[in-house]
Amino acid sequence: MKTSAAPGVLGFFLPALWLQSSVVHQTWAAPSPIIKFPGDVSPKTDKELAVQYLNTFYGCPKESCNLFVLKDTLKKMQKFFGLPETGELDHNTIETMKKPRCGNPDVANYNFFPRRPKWEKNQITYRIIGYTPDLDPETVDDAFARAFKVWSDVTPLRFSRIHDGEADIMINFGRWEHGDGYPFDGKDGLLAHAFAPGTGVGGDSHFDDDELWTLGEGQVVRVKYGNADGEYCKFPFLFNDKEYTSCTDAGRSDGFLWCATSYNFDSDGKYGFCPHEALFTMGGNAEGQPCKFPFKFQGTSYDSCTTEGRTDGYRWCGTTEDYDRDKKYGFCPETAMSTVGGNSEGAPCVFPFIFLGNKHESCTSAGRSDGKMWCATTTNYDDDRKWGFCPDQGYSLFLVAAHEFGHAMGLEHSEDPGALMAPIYTYTKNFRLSNDDIKGIRELYGSSTDTDTGTDTGPTPTPGPVTPEICKPDTNIVFDGISQIRGETFFFKDRFMWRTANSREKPTGPLLVATFWPEVPEKIDAVYEAPQEEKAVFFSGDEYWVYSASTLERGYPKKLTSLGLPPSVQHVDAAFSWSKNKKTYIFSGDKFWRYNEVKKKMDPGFPKFIADAWNGIPDNLDAVVELQGSGHSYFFKDWYYLKLENKSLKIVKVGNIKTDWLSC
Repeated sequence: MKTSAAPGVLGFFLPALWLQSSVVHQTWAAPSPIIKFPGDVSPKTDKELAVQYLNTFYGCPKESCNLFVLKDTLKKMQKFFGLPETGELDHNTIETMKKPRCGNPDVANYNFFPRRPKWEKNQITYRIIGYTPDLDPETVDDAFARAFKVWSDVTPLRFSRIHDGEADIMINFGRWEHGDGYPFDGKDGLLAHAFAPGTGVGGDSHFDDDELWTLGEGQVVRVKYGNADGEYCKFPFLFNDKEYTSCTDAGRSDGFLWCATSYNFDSDGKYGFCPHEALFTMGGNAEGQPCKFPFKFQGTSYDSCTTEGRTDGYRWCGTTEDYDRDKKYGFCPETAMSTVGGNSEGAPCVFPFIFLGNKHESCTSAGRSDGKMWCATTTNYDDDRKWGFCPDQGYSLFLVAAHEFGHAMGLEHSEDPGALMAPIYTYTKNFRLSNDDIKGIRELYGSSTDTDTGTDTGPTPTPGPVTPEICKPDTNIVFDGISQIRGETFFFKDRFMWRTANSREKPTGPLLVATFWPEVPEKIDAVYEAPQEEKAVFFSGDEYWVYSASTLERGYPKKLTSLGLPPSVQHVDAAFSWSKNKKTYIFSGDKFWRYNEVKKKMDPGFPKFIADAWNGIPDNLDAVVELQGSGHSYFFKDWYYLKLENKSLKIVKVGNIKTDWLSC
């Protein structure tokens, strides 16, 4: 168990002494070979992954999950996620299985939900038994409190925290096998799980501490001391006219890492020290005293934090020179570049480091086939072979906790991809509890007494956002964007999308856009694929995003003006790349522009009026797409579309989107 303790040292800032260069340079004679990293988990084959996944989440018996049973169970899984029910291990099915998710099953079994239980009271207690070193205790406390509030806002349930004794919901962090018979699996994969209401373990919620816990947008670093104690690092920040995206020891001679808590340190001078064991420890019995290196433990001398003597993998240190004599210790806080996984027990990255003879001054994916970024934790990987994964955006503790607390209230997984209770993790910046979640929890506990007064005689508004249905009777869906990307046609509406590889078949979905393109806003204005580089381009407001596959290109989003559009254009209605001349056409209002993808600039002579150049095409379009090899382009407006023959530039058909494109 780890609890917070008040640190017992004072920090100070030295004048700027030198400016550390953080210019990234890598010298490559040839592409790096793929190697086996010590301590890395060997990837499973598709068949092994499927058998384990279907056993864990769909009840396919491990001993008898043969090809026939596997195929039948696989169809259930595909139906749950809105995938084509082929019973085959196709690419989309495997990719879905690889996404990070909750550890509870999708079809009720099985030990978690043997019946449909609920709490028979509205006053629920919870207790936080342990903390993750990824976040300071105050941030953890706040994330859990906000997660409970998600449910109390829409029900009569009220949650109160206790600090001792047995609570209804006991909350803890753990790794691998952590005492409940349902082990975690290291970084990514299973993020957390919770038990349904009941006695004993009922309601208890456990979080995998091999994950990087954040608030969803990268490491949350709360500084100590300096002149901004308790505030959060601001990344990037400016120091001596140079931007820093992580904690740095630039300007210091003692090696302590620090950050600014406003963008411009040069003008504001606000700073603090990033968590480090040389400044303080957490929990233990040393009241926050810093580590003392070297320290002696069981006769062995240690020069850094260690996990020796522990079975939970947490790094600790002695706070006097002899632990065997004094028994004083604390847990080491995560530093700004602490690694995840690997074989270095969370030790921080060391830059520069040598790998296969090359010097690296930042995280790299060299040597890996999965593209994951990693670093060495000593100066020379070739000699020491010590490494770990670099911190990424991490997982929002608030969102994962809100999901798990839904289970702790009695909710199972939802097939609605827009629901909080959907099993796959998707980060949402502006979170709102969906209509599906609200209906589910109110079936168990009723409505909130604070919001439902019963005095309004008018129609009751629908609580929470509703996932759109593309074939809903007597309604016509108007899409925000339509595009052909990597051979598939995608339809976008709000934060959802549908996809099909065959325009004659009904698209599968809905799926969350953020599952594939996480940084894109919840509502786009237009989308197209730049075919020369196979990059997807999304427009929203006065900005645009460029992706290679699902990876956002460095430096994006950018303003529309960087494409050559005038400042008066505040949004794009539609865009498409036309095979006839290899140019990209961008539409806004009653005008359009032509963009040269090769020269990366607008062609001269634009904008032009749509009515003057595209005979019969309306203004204020919703989307434009050209199907590869069809010889036709399609212009979408409200419920209908116009089919244009590319060769003659004549409209050859006006059709209904719902019947012709969605097969409703």
